[in-house]
Amino acid sequence: MDRRQFLGGMAAVGAGAAGLGSALPAQAADVVIGLSNGYFGSEWRDQMVAGAQAQFDMYKSEGKASKLIVQQAGADINQQIQDVRNMILQGVSVITMDPNSGTALDSVINEAKRSGIPVIAFDQAVKNPYALSITVNHYTWATRYADWVAKTLNGKGKVVVMDGIPGNPAAETRRRAAHDVFAKYPGIEIVWSGYGYWDQAKAQNVMATVIAAQPQIDGAFVEDSMGLGVLRAFQNARRPIPVMTAEAQKAFLLAWKKELAGGTNMQAFAQPNPPDISRNAIGVAVRLAAGRKLKPQPDNTVYYPIHLEVTRDNLDQTLAGMKDKPDSYFLAEWFSEQQLDALFT
Repeated sequence: MDRRQFLGGMAAVGAGAAGLGSALPAQAADVVIGLSNGYFGSEWRDQMVAGAQAQFDMYKSEGKASKLIVQQAGADINQQIQDVRNMILQGVSVITMDPNSGTALDSVINEAKRSGIPVIAFDQAVKNPYALSITVNHYTWATRYADWVAKTLNGKGKVVVMDGIPGNPAAETRRRAAHDVFAKYPGIEIVWSGYGYWDQAKAQNVMATVIAAQPQIDGAFVEDSMGLGVLRAFQNARRPIPVMTAEAQKAFLLAWKKELAGGTNMQAFAQPNPPDISRNAIGVAVRLAAGRKLKPQPDNTVYYPIHLEVTRDNLDQTLAGMKDKPDSYFLAEWFSEQQLDALFT
């Protein structure tokens, strides 16, 4: 079977054309999915890869696919380009990727196009019109956090903004959203804005330095697993814990509950940035390999809508649902099989 049949018209999808070209169904033995992960080493990325593998294993057990190839590039864009190029040379059926950049992978995505291999970017969108992106709306996601901080502070206070990796598309989008929201509140002053590299220990060290330089911090816009590190920095400095946001990770939620039990009245808000969004990419990839045709998607992007959030009102209930999970676990959600099917004609 000619893989070029898979995405006849992929470039046109971004312009609002009819959608992905159909293909004759592939035999399961021929279906090999590639997964190129950029940054790794965080618990979020570990759960993301594990989720992709679990989703793939389900399809393999159903006789729909044969092999998942996972490559970990780190934050090195050139290494990720090489990893994707190797997958093209291996002749995989579909390439999925958590990209290090929204634009720097254009050349190798175009190489996949010339080889007729579908490309699906997940977690973070890419701008190349050939690739389908499956992601949360990171601007909307971060806007919810910044709005909550500003409103909880009644529109007044000194805040800090901690984002992930400089230049990373998701981190920079969230950073922009936070600054845009806080700019709408004249009484909010951003006294520091920087990066914690999506790493709990690094975030704790960075925030310890910030705390030493800033005598007043009323609010903290924090994303992903860095929340626990920021919380620990304030605890170690014996400073009042600011109004803060964080990822809905079990370890952070447990620390929040402990603070409340100790009478500190800690105010926090958490929502998932689900690592298991990788399951959505694998689900779409296997369907493409089977010859299914994707419906046209605005901006060639499938936005996963976040449904869950954690507040003080449902903190105990959320933790009860995580009782059998390790402390590193992130609250997860993803498309059902029926929802994935609904993306296709």
